[in-house]
Amino acid sequence: MINILAFIFILGTAVVLHEFGHFIVAKLLRIRVETFSVGFGPRLFGRKWGQTDYRVSAIPLGGYVKLGGDESNAPIEGAGST
Repeated sequence: MINILAFIFILGTAVVLHEFGHFIVAKLLRIRVETFSVGFGPRLFGRKWGQTDYRVSAIPLGGYVKLGGDESNAPIEGAGST
């Protein structure tokens, strides 16, 4: 049981440090950070400081940093034209 808890703790720490790296680089390059999340899915709790929403989400299998202007579903200019 202690091995499972240690694994979860180490994995969680690695995720936070990894995403924090993305966060710091974005801030250094003056890119707006909309969301810093540990976990995916619905937000469980968090706080908004400035323009950034810091949150813990329901599915603790990773995390993400959402950058301003990062519209993954936006059409690419010139795509699909022949």
